[in-house]
Amino acid sequence: MSKKLLVGILLVSSTLTAQNCKISDKVVASLKTDVEYLSDDKLEGRETGTIGEQLALEYLGGRLKDIGVKAQVHKFEFNGNVAVSFWSTGKNLYPTKYSSNGSLEKVKVVDVNFGIESLDLEFSDYKGTDVKGKVVVINTSSPDGIHPHSKYINYHDLGLRAELAKSKGAIAVIYYTDNKYAETPESKFKNIKSSGIPVLFFDDLKGNLPSEISIEVKLKERVIEGQNLIAEVDNGKENTIIIGAHYDHLGWGAEGSLYRGEPAIHNGADDNASGTAGLLELARIYSKSKYDNYNYLFIAFSGEEKGLLGSNAFAKSDLLEASKINYMINMDMIGRLDEQGKIEVYGTGTSPRWNSLLEDNSCKNVTIATSESGVGSSDHTSFYLQDIPVLHFFTGTHSDYHKPTDDADKVNYEGLATVVTYIENLINDLDDEEKIEFTKTKMGESKKAPRFSVTLGVVPDYLYSDGGMRIDGINDGKPAHNAGMQKGDIVVKLGEVNITDMMAYMKALGHFAKGDKVKATVIRDGNAVELDVQF
Repeated sequence: MSKKLLVGILLVSSTLTAQNCKISDKVVASLKTDVEYLSDDKLEGRETGTIGEQLALEYLGGRLKDIGVKAQVHKFEFNGNVAVSFWSTGKNLYPTKYSSNGSLEKVKVVDVNFGIESLDLEFSDYKGTDVKGKVVVINTSSPDGIHPHSKYINYHDLGLRAELAKSKGAIAVIYYTDNKYAETPESKFKNIKSSGIPVLFFDDLKGNLPSEISIEVKLKERVIEGQNLIAEVDNGKENTIIIGAHYDHLGWGAEGSLYRGEPAIHNGADDNASGTAGLLELARIYSKSKYDNYNYLFIAFSGEEKGLLGSNAFAKSDLLEASKINYMINMDMIGRLDEQGKIEVYGTGTSPRWNSLLEDNSCKNVTIATSESGVGSSDHTSFYLQDIPVLHFFTGTHSDYHKPTDDADKVNYEGLATVVTYIENLINDLDDEEKIEFTKTKMGESKKAPRFSVTLGVVPDYLYSDGGMRIDGINDGKPAHNAGMQKGDIVVKLGEVNITDMMAYMKALGHFAKGDKVKATVIRDGNAVELDVQF
């Protein structure tokens, strides 16, 4: 699961005892076998585009073939990791994702503390310091630390600090941290967010950098291929149910890891070998089920950890005919059911049918906590944005989340079987009903999202990279909705700030306060449209 602090508030919590779900030893054993294989070290954490993920894909294809369900691969491409060669006279230096190519010979090094400047706060680390033509050294913290209540929170972004340094005349940036537990810029790239100058990280406590430094950075972007696996049970019916789970994880850590030790394989047994094993079990059940009034589409998504890339690519492809989809079920981290039997269910507001169904259908001693929002940090979001009712199942975060310790021996396999059975009961109860109604929900905001004093109230299209910020969803009653923005609009200007990409969009938000009225320019159907926005 990406950015695991899921959006939305869990609104309802109740213990339901409608029926005693039977859990067979055979199912438990099968789930255990699948989780153990997918989270084995030989798959090296199943990072998208790696041999480990390919091994997982081949395993899933084989399991589906044994079940009797034909599967096909849906490939998609995205700009991913880069091949890096670099050299410097400093020790323990490596380029960050904000870096550009560059070659510097014996350039003076200047420490600018946190590299922050705020007119509103009457604060500047650059006051009285000439950095033109020099390499600046920046502490990744801030004057009052890195936390949600920092008054400098709008200035924490390291990409923005690199841009500021460049605007002051600096020709390179070196970051460091004086907190060994602090999250550091990644040595592996998700995307190149070039600042136009070399930007490196000093992988140590501050230590002693030379007064002059030589640097050479060469970056070569490459395209990564992601692979979704799609299996269909075709019952010859008009409408289809989608059941999904992502099978990728973090490899040796990559972006998103919360582990700060030596490089180690992140096996992702709960995240999300558990959901993938559940997917296989449901495919087995519905390959021969008497509940056949709908077709079933089972999808193992790639690229979830990199930003819901696989589900986003599928949901926007010709493979999805949204009008023929009844609903989508998503499973992400369903392997840690606790003693209270708590299952968190997200998306209950996406159809008026969900709440009553959840009340009527349950396993004995299962506790259900619900959240209405159809937007969250897992793959159901991609389908909600196509106006499809969704439910996302989750058994909660834990101390092993996004760490090498998320291993198969910590999964509650009886609990995993219980979650799968719960979902099966729900699907069966809907089998004899007509296609359910879709409703929009308020779009919650991730607790890990950058915090600004204002927001447009949109869901950006994170796969879009052709200039500007394309809107994938709009929250009713928020500034974008009130201004008349539409799904598919490409925001290219806010006030006097040009929006060239996501970083520029976030930077622009930091310029405004609640109550501000600005002009916004969007591209709609190839034409520029000017709108009035009030934050």
